[in-house]
Amino acid sequence: MWIPKPIYDHAPSFWLALGALFLGGAVYLDFPDGLRAAYYVFAIFCAGHAISTFVARRRFRQQSNPHGDEKTPRPAKDSTT
Repeated sequence: MWIPKPIYDHAPSFWLALGALFLGGAVYLDFPDGLRAAYYVFAIFCAGHAISTFVARRRFRQQSNPHGDEKTPRPAKDSTT
């Protein structure tokens, strides 16, 4: 399935924000203990998913481009001819 690049790039940020919202909801909203625990679990899941996605993308980008953002230099043109 193809996902547009802006959505793909911002997906981990969305998961992290969703986790923060659920964590805030668990802390500040007056829920019964069972629902509060579910909010904590979902917040930890969202934050973990965001972090694992960030790490996986970073590893993949480092493997595909081992020299960072440096481009290979072009060979010099022979000026003698």
